[in-house]
Amino acid sequence: MASTRINHKRIVTTTQVRRNLNSVIQEIRRRRKYAIIEKSGSPVAVLLSVAEYEQLLRYKRLAMFDRLTRDLGEAVERRGLSEAELMAELEETKREIFREKYAQRA
Repeated sequence: MASTRINHKRIVTTTQVRRNLNSVIQEIRRRRKYAIIEKSGSPVAVLLSVAEYEQLLRYKRLAMFDRLTRDLGEAVERRGLSEAELMAELEETKREIFREKYAQRA
């Protein structure tokens, strides 16, 4: 099967994947590579190992957490809150949510 290899990626056509899916999957799994699948010369999909996929999800979650903490920090700075004031507001918000959630069940 002809394909282009660059670092840990492999570029394959949709026809190659259709004809040789098992071998493409085995290579990705064995060598921890990923494959970019092209149709008519344009990338249309990526095939990667579960380990690589899980690592991407971890990076995505970390990036989201980082963005959330930065946004929170900026909001606190804009409002001019001290750490004690922030903690008091968070505690009050937590109590309100708890009351709303469990008051509906009673």
